[in-house]
Amino acid sequence: MDTRFYLDVNRFAMRTAWAHGVLAFFARPSALGILAVVLALALARARVTGFGGSDIDQIAALVWAAIGTALAYAISLPIVHLVGRTRPFVAMPQAAVLVARPTGFSFPNDHAVIAGAFAAALWLSRARLMAAIATLVAIIVAFALVYSGTAYPGDAAGGLLLGTLVSLALYPFAIGSLRDLAHAVARSPLKVLVGGGHHGGAVGPGPASRPTLVGESGAVRILSPEEVRAGRTKPSGHAGPARILPPGQTGTGSILPPDETGGISILPPRDAGSGSGAGTARS
Repeated sequence: MDTRFYLDVNRFAMRTAWAHGVLAFFARPSALGILAVVLALALARARVTGFGGSDIDQIAALVWAAIGTALAYAISLPIVHLVGRTRPFVAMPQAAVLVARPTGFSFPNDHAVIAGAFAAALWLSRARLMAAIATLVAIIVAFALVYSGTAYPGDAAGGLLLGTLVSLALYPFAIGSLRDLAHAVARSPLKVLVGGGHHGGAVGPGPASRPTLVGESGAVRILSPEEVRAGRTKPSGHAGPARILPPGQTGTGSILPPDETGGISILPPRDAGSGSGAGTARS
């Protein structure tokens, strides 16, 4: 069946000379350069996002796309020699071949392994647009290999499947370490490599963003410079006037909440020590 499908596609190739140029390009190793460009674009987008403190984890997953693809290719090498399937143009010399005839065995096809592993890894990184592009490229590469006469349909499909399985299966074992590494780089002088210093998500409000209420008043009012110089506060709805002593007369004192006294003053240490309990402040 594999041979029949190969011959059907080969005959279709001989009738569609207008498509030879494009599909012959995708059947050559140079077509894999498109995947390198896709990875670079995905990293650039993730790195720019990283300046806003968004997601360093995506950068780690994109690094896995490169590592996982290399591992899938390495795993395919012994399988190729173990299976030892001859190229279709060797078994069928009458087949039309549109590119330079590659050497070596046929199953699984190494170009398809690389394309499949890379596309699967990009889906894991949540870079959906780049993953969709890589998937389309992988499908075109697999078809072009058969169309150009260098691989059986089973060789191309087997390569896609092997690359995908390796990328998905090894991802859980590697992504934890890659994330730790990416976050460590984000905290190091090399943080520019991953897009800046914010690496843990959006920064939440700090303690200073929640002003502490004065006593039970429920309101905070900022004094004008004239009021500060005068040393008096204007009365508010719940708190009476308060007297602020100049810095030379203040040390450490006690303040009573407004609900316990109509107006309060900060006493210097010598006066605060003369009383006890509520006597540490006078109204």
